Amino acid sequence: MGEYDKLQLDKNSATYKRRLITKILLLVIVGGAFVFMAVKLYPFAAHLKTNEGREYLKGIIEENEIKGAILFTSLQAAQIILGVVPPLQILGGMLFGTVKGAIFSTVGIYLGSVVVFVLVKLIGYPIVQLFFDEKKISKYKFLQNEQKVVTGFALLYLLPGFPKDILTYLLPLTKIKKRDFFYVIIPARIPAVIISAVVGASIRDENYVLAITCSVIVIIVTGFGLFFRGRIMDKFQHRIEKNKNK
Repeated sequence: MGEYDKLQLDKNSATYKRRLITKILLLVIVGGAFVFMAVKLYPFAAHLKTNEGREYLKGIIEENEIKGAILFTSLQAAQIILGVVPPLQILGGMLFGTVKGAIFSTVGIYLGSVVVFVLVKLIGYPIVQLFFDEKKISKYKFLQNEQKVVTGFALLYLLPGFPKDILTYLLPLTKIKKRDFFYVIIPARIPAVIISAVVGASIRDENYVLAITCSVIVIIVTGFGLFFRGRIMDKFQHRIEKNKNK
């Protein structure tokens, strides 16, 4: 489904028309479902930003950890798919501790990424347009024909400050293999998840020295990513163009 879903078919053919109708129906159904989920989730997500909201979620976990884990993992998946839920990795550490918080966050990230990957493969470019404006998408269209710089994509996921939300939607439209997407690129998010969980657990345990130390490291790395983001993307694009011309 590469090249941003431009079908190499005669637009007057029956096959093209069937595929187009199917994609439109899927887009309407999925788009409607996403809007419904966003409307339902947004009040709860906004509540999570408050102390009362976090205490409410903590109460659910203390009452039934399995139910709390499922709820938290689902929220993390929704954060990947919809973006209406605030980042949860630090909260995961506060609620479950470093190990469980990191595991539940990682599972949620994978579940959300699987949903995005499948939907983008089924529907194509229109679903990306559903979430991101054309101006933002156009910045990354140079990715569309690339499959040789998996390490570079993993680096973009590893460094804070890069737009992982849009990359998760755009990469399934490229020639990146499913194996590389799930076994190399997505795992590059795990170090940041672990550090965030450590920060959350340290705050819960009142180990503020560790929490501040990890936070400072995250701030420095994020600052590096934000400051050099433009240069890194330019070099990345140059490398892709160079590979195409070989």
